Amino acid sequence: MKYALLFLLTGLLLTGCFKDELPVQKHESGDAVEVQISVGQDYNDQVFYSLTNNEVISTNQKTDWDLAFESSTVGFHIRLNTSRGMAIHHSTLNFSDVTDASGLDWNWDKPNGDLDSTAIGDWLTDNHLYVLDMGYDASGAQLGYKKFILSSVTQTEYTIEFGDLVDVVSQTLTITKNDINLFTYYKLGEGEVTIAPPNEYWDLKFTQYTHVFHSPSQPYVVTGALLNRFNTTAARIENKPFNDVVFDDIASLTFSSNMDYIGYDWKTFDFTNSIYIVHSEVTYIVRTNQGGYYKFHFVDFYNDQGEKGYPKMEVQLL
Repeated sequence: MKYALLFLLTGLLLTGCFKDELPVQKHESGDAVEVQISVGQDYNDQVFYSLTNNEVISTNQKTDWDLAFESSTVGFHIRLNTSRGMAIHHSTLNFSDVTDASGLDWNWDKPNGDLDSTAIGDWLTDNHLYVLDMGYDASGAQLGYKKFILSSVTQTEYTIEFGDLVDVVSQTLTITKNDINLFTYYKLGEGEVTIAPPNEYWDLKFTQYTHVFHSPSQPYVVTGALLNRFNTTAARIENKPFNDVVFDDIASLTFSSNMDYIGYDWKTFDFTNSIYIVHSEVTYIVRTNQGGYYKFHFVDFYNDQGEKGYPKMEVQLL
């Protein structure tokens, strides 16, 4: 009887120890899928892609817009369409005094997306005349020059004085801020255009953009992938095979919000064989604005017909 009672008490004690403990649910990852994006052989398309939905949300031609105006009520920054190599010259002259682009010096947006490092800069204090090099189309044709003065910005709109480079009299344009996106996209002479989807709908933008190389300083239009600046970050792993990268690896990574963190250098050009080589050994981890973590690596830059401009990725939810 004594031993039976002891056994019963021991059982009760053990039951008390385990009663409040819950099993830890095993983290389940998704299946790996291959995704191919088409920016075209001439790199003319800008493609907005959602990792969450494994879906191309929208596509536009890179010549569809010129400037992007910050949309928040306190926003005043203005970005160039860097996919065309666009650039800005700052002038202290009057609107009618600048009618020729020869001999001008130029500035470019930083590709990391830093709004304090735009080519236009803090125009609220500069109060400059800006000459705009409109860059190049997909065939390499120069698109000419415009000039403008940024007159004012309110919680809801921008006002600018705008014209062709040869004009001596400006026309007034009003750009209404579009609050469904971080930026309001505008084509000079035509008006507001719909480019990027709403902020939370996409994660990566496949496009050309301007990267400034140094020593010597040289702007160059490259083709790559940019992050959505809306609550989207990325990291990379270079010392581990793609299939071995797991959710637990996230804890040791440092994530970046730089737009060009993925960038263009996941591939290099082999001049001997005139072909792009993709660095599939590099794995990228993206934390989406929806809070999910996805790993992917590039596995090709060509389609089945051998045409460049078709980056292919293997993608998996961690």
